[in-house]
Amino acid sequence: MNDPRLTLSIADWHTTLLLDECDATTRAKIAQRYAAFIVPFDPAALTVRVRSEPGALFIPFEQHGVWQIRTTTDASRGVIQFESHAEKGWMDRAAGRGELVLRAQGNIENYLRVLYAWFALEHNSLLLHSCGILREGKGYVFFGPSGSGKTTTATLSAAHTILSDDLVIIKKIGGTYHACGVPFRGDLPEAPRTNASAELRGIFTLVKDTQHFLAPLALPDAVAKLVRCVPFVMAQPENAQRVTNVCLDLATRVPLRELHFRRDDGFWSVIDQAR
Repeated sequence: MNDPRLTLSIADWHTTLLLDECDATTRAKIAQRYAAFIVPFDPAALTVRVRSEPGALFIPFEQHGVWQIRTTTDASRGVIQFESHAEKGWMDRAAGRGELVLRAQGNIENYLRVLYAWFALEHNSLLLHSCGILREGKGYVFFGPSGSGKTTTATLSAAHTILSDDLVIIKKIGGTYHACGVPFRGDLPEAPRTNASAELRGIFTLVKDTQHFLAPLALPDAVAKLVRCVPFVMAQPENAQRVTNVCLDLATRVPLRELHFRRDDGFWSVIDQAR
């Protein structure tokens, strides 16, 4: 990788990474991991300077039982501060720039997840904890908390195009919503990182069961379940109403039902019968 500038396009939102202060190994790993999302250099994109820097972890692992990602905002300036175990940085959305410092164990992935959660919300869209599948040219999203079956659903849908087993961008384009692939993975790191999208035809909250069937959801329940699966932006109280409004609009435009399923791909037949 000779050019230290690398522009990523995720859901058609561009971010340019300046990697000249990273070692060659780090630059090569980033280029390989996000290869499907690399586009020609875009000088108008939000630009993030990334640098490798030795030193202690920003958040020691032994202090917490779960992975830590912390964000704070300066509402007056639109600056987001980001910190995880081996990464620390900021992003100024109004100025179109940011910075990220990586320790030896660092990875840009968590920073990008936070950044694109904010991108999505600013465009009346969502980054949602979910599994996304493209099937017969249409998008389907299966969501729920950890352990609900997102990775299982993705594994059972291997014959189709997997957008992600962990996070999907649901992007509003005009009056419709589209499921957009992201380079972020959960428990299926070997799955291809697919830069694709399709109009969203169904959203399903997952319930493990002994048989396949769909159950209706009242609109308030559907919105509440969606809100609980929107990461990274809900720590800021000013975002709560905006997220709720996006979820309400989404739930009124796209069928949202409860999918009870067992560990086989027969749930697709149930979905097809309900179309």
